[in-house]
Amino acid sequence: MNPIESFLIDGKPEVLQSVVLAEMSLSSNRATMVRHSFAFGINVALIAELLEPYYVALVAELRRDDSHFSEPQDALATAGYPVFREVLRSPELTELVLGHYLLHDWLGRFTSDGSGAIKYWFDSITHCQVTADQITLLGDCYR
Repeated sequence: MNPIESFLIDGKPEVLQSVVLAEMSLSSNRATMVRHSFAFGINVALIAELLEPYYVALVAELRRDDSHFSEPQDALATAGYPVFREVLRSPELTELVLGHYLLHDWLGRFTSDGSGAIKYWFDSITHCQVTADQITLLGDCYR
């Protein structure tokens, strides 16, 4: 089940396998690469179904981490660790969870494993838009 309904680079449709989700930051390599903008259109119901167990495990881990501190450590903790479907109604929390914490758990399934020709390198998610049915994640990749 692929929750990604659309994928655009610089406003043009692109195949997901043209992008590699690197394990580490591109850091200094950006200086020699060309920046491109991407947009993922994601089906809310499908991403919720796919990532629910990952989110539950994430919350358990974050709660354990929080027990070592006297105050919440991020926006998810401050929000009281809402259920996943509530997270997907908030652009800020959706960007945090899908764009950072669980990025490899969903996006890594559908992008290139790096064994073939690499067209783009994923860099970061910079913005999130949320409607009742769709999440749009915007960001940068490099070539």
